[in-house]
Amino acid sequence: MSILIVDDSRLNLVFLQNVLDAAGYKNIQTASSAQEAFDILSIRDQLSPRKAAAIDLILLDIVMPGIDGIEACRIIKSCTVYQDLPIIFLTADRIHFKEAFNAGGMDFIEKGGPDYELLARVQSAIRLKKEMDSRKVREEKVHKELQLAKHLQRSVLSPPINETMIRVHSSYLQSTEVSGDMLYWKMFDPQHCGVLLIDVSGHGISAALISMSIRSLLDGIVGVVKEPHLVCEELNKKMRALFGKNRRAAYFTAIYLFIDLERKQIEYFNAGHPPGLLFLKDQYPTQLTGTTVPIGIQNDMKLDTAIVTYDTPARIVLYTDGLVEKPGVSIHAGIEKLEHYAQSLYYLENEAFVVKLERLIQHRKDDVCIISIELP
Repeated sequence: MSILIVDDSRLNLVFLQNVLDAAGYKNIQTASSAQEAFDILSIRDQLSPRKAAAIDLILLDIVMPGIDGIEACRIIKSCTVYQDLPIIFLTADRIHFKEAFNAGGMDFIEKGGPDYELLARVQSAIRLKKEMDSRKVREEKVHKELQLAKHLQRSVLSPPINETMIRVHSSYLQSTEVSGDMLYWKMFDPQHCGVLLIDVSGHGISAALISMSIRSLLDGIVGVVKEPHLVCEELNKKMRALFGKNRRAAYFTAIYLFIDLERKQIEYFNAGHPPGLLFLKDQYPTQLTGTTVPIGIQNDMKLDTAIVTYDTPARIVLYTDGLVEKPGVSIHAGIEKLEHYAQSLYYLENEAFVVKLERLIQHRKDDVCIISIELP
């Protein structure tokens, strides 16, 4: 471990260096002024260097000519790379203590005190520095892994559909690095399309793991069966098989549409999800409301579905609750606001329409997913 001693007294520098050296601390640097300390720390014009110098602890005299120890501490602590660097003040009295601690000092050593007190405080500060360094390494590792998970999660999202009779675009916004929301769609043939949106309960890594588990099964579910009640049944079976034995219930809300472009008919199930919105030109939107409970809660859930039709150009909006929920405001008010706003944007191309809807997001504490299905 490397220790920097800053003191304008040559006698004190030699004394402290000898005590620390005798205790086994071999990597010791000294500075006789705050400016010399800044040079060692690569602080120029009070600006933070990009990389921290290899210093684990500073013993800093308070009373020095030029820049005193308290101001020096404040400058060092203002540098991003040194915010966690422990600084112990060296002082002959306590009149500056309050100001010194406010500047960022973590401890003090009274000059002339016993060696064991000096060594105990140094040992404690270095132990703290080691723990903080270890924590930083762990956090950086977790951050990198989350970034990779985020990339993987986005890589499995369905690409947009741009066909003559149907266009599907989406917006996928994660609150942290990973999300419990997942979307999926599939063109079974030129006349039939299935669109699914799920929202796993909870947030963060656990919700993301569940959503990715479900995503890995969708090609074998929606790819094999098309009808909404069969999709719902298979999803519930898989969810119960994967997580049904856990003490902590895992479930997700979902809405799935089976769109028949030839018959202009949409059959859907809504398992506890916010209602989808069907917009027909110059008409008030129709809500695709709930037909059953969230998936994963019950072994034998209702498999009810509903059917809506359209005989004019239409647009359907599916979304997760993060788009319409706001603290202190009912979700119904949020949905009503979405209906009015989306209706005012009806003239936009589908992709631009989705981007505009993102403006309704009030906060990013929840994951948000938006799907727009345009049926010309």
